[in-house]
Amino acid sequence: MPDITPTTELEAVNEMLASIGQAPVNTLAVTGISDVNIAKQRLASQTRKVLLHGFAFNTDDKYTLNPDIDGLIAIPSNALGIESTNPTIELVQRRHPGGVMRLYNRTAGAFEFTTPVEVEVVWGFTFEDLPEAARSYIAISAGRRFQSKFIGSQILDRFEEDDEIRAWVLLQREERRTRKTNLFRGNASMASRINNRSY
Repeated sequence: MPDITPTTELEAVNEMLASIGQAPVNTLAVTGISDVNIAKQRLASQTRKVLLHGFAFNTDDKYTLNPDIDGLIAIPSNALGIESTNPTIELVQRRHPGGVMRLYNRTAGAFEFTTPVEVEVVWGFTFEDLPEAARSYIAISAGRRFQSKFIGSQILDRFEEDDEIRAWVLLQREERRTRKTNLFRGNASMASRINNRSY
């Protein structure tokens, strides 16, 4: 019996296609199929939105960024969020007059840094670089939004909403196991919805 492996991007897209009654595809490499392209875009968009929460698997709490010879610090291309670990310094991402996104020190009002900076970084990873709990939640939530756009069935949406909430619970459970904390406090809206349901 073959091993059960994590959800692939192809499987996620095919689940989304199935939600609107479309036949599955064998590859995502072929372009020109409108529904497939839209499903891929929705999956990528939802992946980015979910990762912005900043989970243990895509966050480095103490990451060092080094200035270049001009004292400028480039923003890593897949960094979704950067925050200073030093509470006395406020750092933001800002477009440098040279046209490139750089780290900006709002406290000092300058782009130039004389020493390395320690930050917390939230990374944007591809779908298949995520743990299964995250893949499952993203696939279900993206599928629900995809179905809502194409069909708009309230009955299907209700079933998929229940699946989405269960997947969110599993993702948060995995997060708590990793961080040893209760992160429901960070999402009052979802916590309220979960507490009002029985599983």
